[in-house]
Amino acid sequence: MARVTNFITVLSDELNPLPIEILLGGSLWFFALYFISRWFKAYVIRLLLFIVGVSLIYSVMGRSHIITSVDLYAGLGLAIPHIEIVEITYLIFRERTLFLVDKIIELFYLIISPFIWGYQKLSYIFQFLQIKQTQRSEKKAEKEYYKEEFKREQEKARAEEQARYDEADIREQNKREYRYKKKEKPQQPKEEPKTYSRWDSSNHYEVLGISENSTKQEIKKAYRNLAKIYHPDLTFSKKEEYTVILQKINKAYEVLK
Repeated sequence: MARVTNFITVLSDELNPLPIEILLGGSLWFFALYFISRWFKAYVIRLLLFIVGVSLIYSVMGRSHIITSVDLYAGLGLAIPHIEIVEITYLIFRERTLFLVDKIIELFYLIISPFIWGYQKLSYIFQFLQIKQTQRSEKKAEKEYYKEEFKREQEKARAEEQARYDEADIREQNKREYRYKKKEKPQQPKEEPKTYSRWDSSNHYEVLGISENSTKQEIKKAYRNLAKIYHPDLTFSKKEEYTVILQKINKAYEVLK
């Protein structure tokens, strides 16, 4: 800034009055160097000439005499023909800088692309495993639900069937007791009536708990229900009893089917 201020002050003093002979001599130096420097077309040489010219002009700014200095005219003669080299240098620098930045960005993406690919694959695998785990959990819960539901229905059907059979046994026992008492002689002592069970009946329809007009499908359905209820593997305390009952059920079904 001091050089610029000094340049303006000294230049204003020297221009009043303007020495013609010095101006002519300086103009000679200016035009001579101007046309000589224009002959050079190489970029590097033109850039060097521009830098030398600017350096001469900059050195003159700090002196006490500017107009009388040959360096001023020489600097102008060297710098002015190559002012466009500044724009060219700027464009080249910008192009190279942008090219370098693009290469750096490209290299950066090239380095991190395997990590991005790996992250995407791991994320996909994790989501796939999570979905499979959810599906397995849902299937397991559904299977447990239907298992418990089937168990409850089986126990309910067994209880209803047992209650129905017990009621039939009680009615039959009451009938037999009534007939026995009616036929009993006065002098004969009372005897304990034998417990009657449908499983001891010689009527295979009664064993399966169906009527004699039942179809084959009804016979098969009754057999399956009884086989499920009185299967020995479904009880802990009545395995022998259930085994005998199941044998009678199988025998009745073999005859009726």
